[in-house]
Amino acid sequence: MKIQKFMLYLISVIFIIFLGLFGLLYSNQDKLIFFPEILPEDFHFSFSYTFQEVSLELENGEKIYALSFPAQGPSKGTVLYFHGNAGSLRSWGGVAEDFVPRGWDLLMTDYRGYGKSRAKLTEKGMYQDAERWYEYLKTDKLKKENEIILYGRSIGTGVVVDLGTKTNPGYIILETPYTSLADLAKEYYPFVPEWFLAYSLKSENKIGKLHSPVSIIHGNEDEIVPFRQGKKLFKTALESGIKIEFLEIEGGNHNNLSFYPEYQKGLANILESVHLNRRKSNSQR
Repeated sequence: MKIQKFMLYLISVIFIIFLGLFGLLYSNQDKLIFFPEILPEDFHFSFSYTFQEVSLELENGEKIYALSFPAQGPSKGTVLYFHGNAGSLRSWGGVAEDFVPRGWDLLMTDYRGYGKSRAKLTEKGMYQDAERWYEYLKTDKLKKENEIILYGRSIGTGVVVDLGTKTNPGYIILETPYTSLADLAKEYYPFVPEWFLAYSLKSENKIGKLHSPVSIIHGNEDEIVPFRQGKKLFKTALESGIKIEFLEIEGGNHNNLSFYPEYQKGLANILESVHLNRRKSNSQR
C-alpha cells in the first residue's frame, strides 16, 4: 500500500514538473524563435548608401519602421525585403549593396519588437504589417505591382509567401526557406507537438496559391534550415503549376550565400530578367 502511494506521489510530481516545463517552454517560445536587436528611438542609422527612415503608425498608436534605399541611377523597380529572425535594420541594412547598385530601390522592414518597432510580435501582426508596407509602396510611392519584387530571407520567407497569396507582385524571391515553422521546430525540438506552437508560418500550404513567378535560393550545407525543406517547397510549387526555379548554392550555409559568386550572378540574372520582362510587357500594351 505504501509503495502504491509512493508511486502515485512520484507520478504526480513528475507530471507537475512536466506541466511546469511545458508551460515555461510555451510562454518563452518567442525567445527560442526570434532574436531581435532593440534600438533606442533616437538611434541614427549609418550606411554607405543614401537612405531614408520610414515609419507607419498602427491603430493602437505604435509605430513600425523600415529603411528606404533609392536605386543608383534610373530605378528598375522596388525590392520589398523581409529579413531573418535575428538583429534589426541596423545590421540588415547592408543588404542594400546587393540591390541599389543594380538599379533597384530597396524597402527593408523591421518586424514588431525589432529595432525601434515596439509593438508586440504576433504571426497575424507580421502578416498585417507586410500588407501595410506593400500598400505603402502602391499608394505613397505610386509603385505598380509589377514593379515590386518580394524578397524573403529565412523567417521572412513565410511572411513573403503569405503576402504573395494576397497580392500580385512582379516576382518573389525566397532565400533559405522552410516548409513550415512546425517542420523546422521538429529539427530542434522533436518532442514538441505542432499545436503547441504559437507561430505556424505554413509556406508549404500556401506556396501553390502564389500569383507570381518564384525563385528559391538555398545553400546545400544550410545548418539552420534543412536544404530538403527548400527543395520540398520547390516541388510543391512546381506540382501546383507555379513558374518557379531553384538556385542551389554548392557549399553555402544559412548565413553566407551572398559571398558566393553563384548567388551574386543568380540574383543579378533574376533582377535583370524581371526588369526586361516588364519592359517587354509594357511595350506590347
